Amino acid sequence: VVVLDYGAPRIISGRAREVISGGQLVFGSGASAAAVVSSGANSFNPVTDILFATAASGLNYVGIATYNAGSNTPISVATAGVHIVTAAGTIVGGRTVVANGGDAVVEGTAAGTVIGRALCPAGSEGYVLVDLGGR
Repeated sequence: VVVLDYGAPRIISGRAREVISGGQLVFGSGASAAAVVSSGANSFNPVTDILFATAASGLNYVGIATYNAGSNTPISVATAGVHIVTAAGTIVGGRTVVANGGDAVVEGTAAGTVIGRALCPAGSEGYVLVDLGGR
């Protein structure tokens, strides 16, 4: 659930590679086999050229699904803003968080995997406010 977007949400459109529930952490699973993007913007179609899949973790994270989508249907993914996210473990407010797969985050600092910063504390399986991109 997005609670703040700073007045200018950053949303990426694409297509769900599988069934995706709103709030799940997703990653870009690559363009479809038939899609070819050239150096010109006229070759790019976000609905067919970007595919999203669930269970984002580590370096694969791109954003949070903004709503439920069926397999092979259009989807929007938020890449910024403050969102309510499930905590996979105890999180101290102010610490950085990383994608833990599915729909959860865990406290962490591994290089290249930080997706945001916790704005409040959370217990395991509780909810935490995460500023996506807040490093």
